[in-house]
Amino acid sequence: MTAPYLRIGELARATGFSDKALRFYDGIGLLRPSARSPAGYRLYDAAAAERLRFVRKAQGLGLSLDDIRTILEIADEGRVPCEHVLAIVDRELERIDGQMRRLRSLRRDLVVLRQRLSDGVASGTARSGPCEHVLRTPESRIPGHARKRIR
Repeated sequence: MTAPYLRIGELARATGFSDKALRFYDGIGLLRPSARSPAGYRLYDAAAAERLRFVRKAQGLGLSLDDIRTILEIADEGRVPCEHVLAIVDRELERIDGQMRRLRSLRRDLVVLRQRLSDGVASGTARSGPCEHVLRTPESRIPGHARKRIR
């Protein structure tokens, strides 16, 4: 007896993906139909649902579709993708560490800007413009972006 097959809409409902996403994943090699019906419909088995659970979890961890496809291709060849996954995880950790450094710097700049704004409001030096007392001081910086001094 053969395993029950699901058409793409049934698989989408069972896994929480849209039909369109599944067709896209099929097109880029993340998902492959197990068979085709006599009418040409894609048919998927239980392994496809398991594969989609892996895709969802990997996306949730920040892996790109290219990385996910490569991992699945390695596994499909019967090899263990652990070394490749380790390299991807190391790369993602470096990327996240860089983002955290940039965010900490941005936060420091915003705290300084907020303090200057607060000091201006408390001292009554705030003018009619958009916080001119802070934005016109040579030593103040705009947080983020190019970090240019405004004069």
